[in-house]
Amino acid sequence: MVEPKKQLKNAIGYEPTSDEKYVMKLDFNENLIGPSPKVLEAIKKIDKETIRLYPAYQSLINSIAQYQGVSSDMLLPTNGADEALNYIINTFVEPDENIVTVSPSFLMSKIYSRMSGAEYREVEYKEKWVYPIDEIISAIDAKTKVIIVTTPNSPTGELISDENLIKVIENAQNALVLIDETYATYANKSYIYLARQYSNVAVVKSMSKDFAIAGLRLGYIISDRQNINYIRTIASPCNVNTIASIAAIAALSDRKHMEMVKSEIGKSKKYLTEALSDIATVYPSEANFLCVDFGNKAQAVYERLLLNNIKTKIYTEGSLKNHFRLTIPHLAQAKKLVEFIKPKNLIVFDIDGVLIDVGNSYRLAVKKTYEYFSGQELQPEKIQEAKNLGGLNNDWDLTEYLLLEQCIVMEKQLIIDKFQEFYFGENGDGLIQNEELLICKNILKSLAKNHQLAIFTGRPRKEAIFSLEYFGIKQLFSEIVTMDDLDTDLQKPNPYGLFMIMSKIKPKNIFYLGDTLDDMIAAHEAKVHAVGVLPPQDKTRNLKKLLKLNGAMVVLNNVNEVVKFRELK
Repeated sequence: MVEPKKQLKNAIGYEPTSDEKYVMKLDFNENLIGPSPKVLEAIKKIDKETIRLYPAYQSLINSIAQYQGVSSDMLLPTNGADEALNYIINTFVEPDENIVTVSPSFLMSKIYSRMSGAEYREVEYKEKWVYPIDEIISAIDAKTKVIIVTTPNSPTGELISDENLIKVIENAQNALVLIDETYATYANKSYIYLARQYSNVAVVKSMSKDFAIAGLRLGYIISDRQNINYIRTIASPCNVNTIASIAAIAALSDRKHMEMVKSEIGKSKKYLTEALSDIATVYPSEANFLCVDFGNKAQAVYERLLLNNIKTKIYTEGSLKNHFRLTIPHLAQAKKLVEFIKPKNLIVFDIDGVLIDVGNSYRLAVKKTYEYFSGQELQPEKIQEAKNLGGLNNDWDLTEYLLLEQCIVMEKQLIIDKFQEFYFGENGDGLIQNEELLICKNILKSLAKNHQLAIFTGRPRKEAIFSLEYFGIKQLFSEIVTMDDLDTDLQKPNPYGLFMIMSKIKPKNIFYLGDTLDDMIAAHEAKVHAVGVLPPQDKTRNLKKLLKLNGAMVVLNNVNEVVKFRELK
């Protein structure tokens, strides 16, 4: 293997886009309304002679120059705006110099900066999402060669004022100010006039987000003619393909279509902003996307949308943690999107005996631990009888209770240690390996499409997460409350765990599925709908009656019957 340049040794590249098809693809900010019909007509007319020859750009350059009101010698077409950023950085930046930009912003400029060996200075927002002008200016020094200003910024959506841009330009006497206007069409605001006034300004444009030819990759640079001449020295010959050139000329000729697109996106943006503001923080956006903070509901919303074949962009760390960048679709799709996002009925599951059969894991660990300390055999019925009494918070307590019944007094920690040795073993190689999933995964995924799902269990967190991940279902649950999240006096039948879930999720209705007396009492005390589920070890009328007497609105013979429970629909 050949080693890369040292500055790329630990670098992480941009993930390639997936070719998977979605009902709605809202993660890359493409124009979801589509290109002008004139674009498709022009492409259909392309003949073999046209694509046999290398691309010629003069007609394209003249069309763009006329559209933007600049001279043709101030313009260079590129293979998307990404290539424009790469050209500018590699033309003007030396390895010992630096690039200044705001963070968060577009990732590719950071990747190109790393390739050049330059320092990449990211200035964090002090206030969401207000351009930190003073901090940007403070970051500029004698070694600064490029300042990148994306307006409207992605993923935050705000427009930077003329006043702030001019401050940056005038404080960057020895640096180029790169203004990325990928989304500017939607803001009805362009700073191309600054490229005519200042020789240290370069404006980068794309025809992906507005003119909807992202698949053909076309962008361009507008700057002082000398800057363009410098950039040409490293530009690839024939970097823009003929089809992209023909499509772009056709797109630029149809201003009416572009106005229609902006109008439709504007209507959808207004609708989504109002509709989502009740359940999330929606930041003002001048682009064709919204930056939306869903808080601790973010992962659950993301998974539910994905289950419904809707792809969105979610951020999981930093100042954008739990934020979505949502591409704005046309109005009909926006209304469907809101229906998927808005609060649904919440189904809270106990794990043991409901989702997972623990007959050969937890119950067997109880039996083995009991027999280890007592020297007596323990029948499975005795375990179920003890469970039906209620008030035993976990299987450690249950084991201790069974031993005490035989007048065997043991230090609790000894019971716990031996139990864990049997059940979990070394790193999950114990009886936990015997567990079987009781619910059909397809049923659970189907429920997750139209409901919010959570877990309230008496298991320790490590064991709960281990089993949920082992069966590949953890991602379906937006909240997981375990023994470790509650003080001893707040364990079931205390409803506090349900209150914890309810404080984070605001559903229409709540249903708690459990298999014990304590589960039903907890649901009743929390004033949520209790649903009993008979575990594999006890399908008797006695348990069914016990669950009903303690608040179960219905008792299911097994958890898969939940799909027939009409109150959940």
